[in-house]
Amino acid sequence: MVIFIAFLSLLTGFLLSAWNLFMHWLLIFAAPFEEPEMFWIMIPIWISWFFAEFFNEKHGTSAGNAISNGIIPIIASIDWIRYLFRLLSDGTLSFTLEIFLKFVLSIAVFVYGVFVTIAGIKAKKIVLYIGRIRWVTYVLVIVTPIIYNVIKLDLQTLLAVILFFPIYLGIIEIFDRITPEPKNYQQEEQYPQQYPQNRYEQYPQNREYNTKFPPL
Repeated sequence: MVIFIAFLSLLTGFLLSAWNLFMHWLLIFAAPFEEPEMFWIMIPIWISWFFAEFFNEKHGTSAGNAISNGIIPIIASIDWIRYLFRLLSDGTLSFTLEIFLKFVLSIAVFVYGVFVTIAGIKAKKIVLYIGRIRWVTYVLVIVTPIIYNVIKLDLQTLLAVILFFPIYLGIIEIFDRITPEPKNYQQEEQYPQQYPQNRYEQYPQNREYNTKFPPL
């Protein structure tokens, strides 16, 4: 009986911790409502994600799309650095370890965007995964509230971002499956002679992508 009570107590504690972690993860997405200045960068990110996800990458991405997607984190990271420098220059912030880590995080996202862009140009297969708009959007949505000091850069945030990433992908996959097929995909099926079944065939440097990109 004592063992059962101890197990039940541990299980309750675990579930409570998981729930708190999940709620913290949801707060990351709601962060712009706490700091409205974020909206001017978050709204374009979500709009770009919506149109790219459902009209270009519903069944996978291409090297060309990945190159375009790689530019987005480059621009966003440059804006983060500009924002941090502005706060330092006007005395709003002082240079601390936390600010240093934010600069490092911004540079890391910049490098990620450059890597995706170059990998797309060189037709690397990895870009079909890390270069999808859903991945790029997740990185930007998570990091932006940290840069704007709405979400703390700590272990709780790191765990939430990693553990619940599959839920983010799963929700997108569900919407991909229940939303109507865009007309551009219908035209590809209706006129295969004009829209090759494998869109990468029209780019010789991308012929190594002849396997259709699996949904993630």
